[in-house]
Amino acid sequence: MAFIFDHVSYTYQPGTTYAVDALSDVSFQIKDGDSVGIIGHTGSGKSTLIQHMNALLLPTKGTVYYNGQDISDKDFNKSVLRSEVGMVFQYPENQLFEETVMKDVCFGPKNQGLSEKEATLRAYEALKLVNFPDDSFDQSPFSLSGGEQRRAAIAGVLAMKPKTLILDEPCAGLDPAGRNELLSLIRRMNEEEGITIIFVSHSMDDVAETVKRVIVMDEGRLFMDGDPHQVFSHEKELEEISLSVPPVTSLIDRLIENGFFKGMEKKEGYTVTTAKEACELICSEISR
Repeated sequence: MAFIFDHVSYTYQPGTTYAVDALSDVSFQIKDGDSVGIIGHTGSGKSTLIQHMNALLLPTKGTVYYNGQDISDKDFNKSVLRSEVGMVFQYPENQLFEETVMKDVCFGPKNQGLSEKEATLRAYEALKLVNFPDDSFDQSPFSLSGGEQRRAAIAGVLAMKPKTLILDEPCAGLDPAGRNELLSLIRRMNEEEGITIIFVSHSMDDVAETVKRVIVMDEGRLFMDGDPHQVFSHEKELEEISLSVPPVTSLIDRLIENGFFKGMEKKEGYTVTTAKEACELICSEISR
């Protein structure tokens, strides 16, 4: 078991007139190998939630367990947690600081006590995994495009061989080709490498295409938790908390309501969530 959130609440600046309740009585579990999307409007508690997953924040009330250990215990080893739970922040330039990309990606493994040779090998493997161009290994990370910076930042985390990877808006600012490549990489890391994925995004399309489970946050509370088909079947409830469903979901639902698919009705707790599923459904109807 990777994470257990047990009635977790968090308050910024408690005991002052500026106190803000960011999380309120949140409980859920994430198992090893899961791929989980976290969605919610701005201010819903998403960022506060993920910062509890590598002990950047500790609960005001309740308990966060990592592999059965309370992360708030005095003897809990936060260094081990942070080497096993890697986080890629929304703005990759905040994580890049060395003279070259290779040195930057080597930083984490060296911090883990690896030799120069071992760290370089780890860095090379991580950069190849994210399809980073070989001829840019020795470039300054600040001379890179936004997409290349994103890949370099992810490589820096992957070089530490994390068991869990948290990505905060990883596709922000990427063009369609870069987005598709990154989402494919995230799925591959989960399905082939067995890395637990925690994926925060405002893009319902990206979430539907990438993860197998969606957690919905609203005003610091857990609003909904289920697979993408279940969650995105609740279009009206999501609209009430300022969220949308993937555009393709809305399109197929309207087609069903208007009788395009003969004899088909909307199923309780299920809806089409990806372009691939929509294409298969439409092709099946046309070939009848």
